[in-house]
Amino acid sequence: MDKVTVLANAKLNLYLDVLKKRADGYHDLDMLIVSVNCGDVITVRPAEKGRINVSMNGVPAGEENTAVRTAKLIGELTGEGMEISIAKRIPFSAGMGGSSADSAGVLNAAKKLFGISEEESEKIALRVGSDVVYMMHGGIMRARGRGEELTPVSGLEGLREKFFVVAQKCVGGSTKEIYSHFDTLGMQPKNSFDDAVKSLQSGVGDGFYNALTMSATYHCPSIVATIFDLKNFSPYVCMTGSGSAVFAMFDDFLRAEECLRALKGYKFKSILHIV
Repeated sequence: MDKVTVLANAKLNLYLDVLKKRADGYHDLDMLIVSVNCGDVITVRPAEKGRINVSMNGVPAGEENTAVRTAKLIGELTGEGMEISIAKRIPFSAGMGGSSADSAGVLNAAKKLFGISEEESEKIALRVGSDVVYMMHGGIMRARGRGEELTPVSGLEGLREKFFVVAQKCVGGSTKEIYSHFDTLGMQPKNSFDDAVKSLQSGVGDGFYNALTMSATYHCPSIVATIFDLKNFSPYVCMTGSGSAVFAMFDDFLRAEECLRALKGYKFKSILHIV
């Protein structure tokens, strides 16, 4: 096999609660995550031992890039080198899992190229980032811990018939800073996970929740404007991840299209659906 090409889908957090800060510096989370039809296209080719080259839209990636870090860990495990090309479609610093998707895509390609086991790939995923295990699998999932404890959520198949307008006005703040600021704010008002699921099972988005919204808007005030712009068209609006993208849910494609047309000056905007 001379190459493997995979699509690494973006995600939306329909529910995100921060439970506590862990001794290792990470946070225990409780999330409802879905995959959407926006993704990065990743092509991985074997290369000579020790050779790791990663390009994004034709530009070489730096050492801190998650795809580079993932490839190096794979190389340590297998002794293989890699040439990796990434066509970016997921917006940067949006809370849609762009960097985690790239890591997951490299791991999924490496499983096919080099025969890496699921257990080995998930160990690498956890070393790279909290969302990477989910991004390797996708689907409609409850994700707990650092995002690695995955449980499929039933009864939400109807969400695949909804339309999500996703908008990002500007690049978001540092995820690390947003979580640190959250820790200083104390507990935020919250919905329960079960109530959120029941709401979504009935076809409404009253249960959408993101505990990081207040902290994220402090670092990226344009999130507030995005929320209000979307609420002009839908009552069901929520930030995803640590921002700065915000989504609104619609039953009617024409209404979603009307909303999309009204959004001016946005870095990213699209109508997406769950895959």
